[in-house]
Parts: sequence; structure tokens; C-alpha cells
Amino acid sequence: MRELAVYYCMKCGRYGYYQLVRNAVCANCNVKMTQLDMPYIKFIHLDRPQRDELLSNLILANSKSITDRIIQADRLHNNRKAIAQLQDRLQELEAENQQLNETIDWMHKTIWNLLNLKKQLEQQLGQQPEQQPEQQLKNS
Repeated sequence: MRELAVYYCMKCGRYGYYQLVRNAVCANCNVKMTQLDMPYIKFIHLDRPQRDELLSNLILANSKSITDRIIQADRLHNNRKAIAQLQDRLQELEAENQQLNETIDWMHKTIWNLLNLKKQLEQQLGQQPEQQPEQQLKNS
């Protein structure tokens, strides 16, 4: 038969005695409890203030400091890094946009030049006297 082990909740400090790890779930927080490194027999010989102090020290040692918890909220609302990244991305997109606009301008000019050339060629062909189909065959 397995020995009892002491488990405690990292959130609220509640503790309990369990044989199986799967049963060690905090009734208050509904989270998995952590096993205490101290044997069950030694733990039950501690009085209540000693138990409370032991568990409090373990919880404080494994949790974030109060400063970290206060600063964490401030970090969530500090958007300077995100703003800097967005500004860099904006500059990249503006450069890409300018390059695409220059390409479009070049294509536009090229198309108009080709259309004008086509129009000129059509006018030149329209000014030439039409040849009879028989003459076209002989010239071919």
C-alpha cells in the first residue's frame, strides 16, 4: 500500500493528504496540487503555525514577486515596442508602394507609346493606295 503524501495548492495554500497524484486537486481553486518534499509523518508533527509558515514560504518562493505582478500590468499596456515594429513595417510598405507606383508609371508610359505607334502605323497603312488582290499575290 502506498504511503500518504502531503500536497498543497500554489494558489491558495490549502493542503491535503493523498496516496495518488491524480487525486491531489485543490477543492478551492480546482487546480493540480504540488507535492511537498517533506514526508507525511514529519508534516503531521508540525503544529498549525509551523505548517502555515512552511507552506507560505514555499508559495512565496515559487511565485512571482509583488513587484513583478505590479509591473506585469504596466508591461501589458506599454506599446512602445509594438509601435516601433509597426513603424518599421509601415516604412517597408511605403517603400514597396513607391516601387510599385514607379512600375505602374513605366508600364503606363510604355502602353501609351505602343498605342501611339500602332495608331501611326495604321495611319501610314491607310494612306497607301490599296493594291489589288492579284498584285498582293505577285508581291508575296
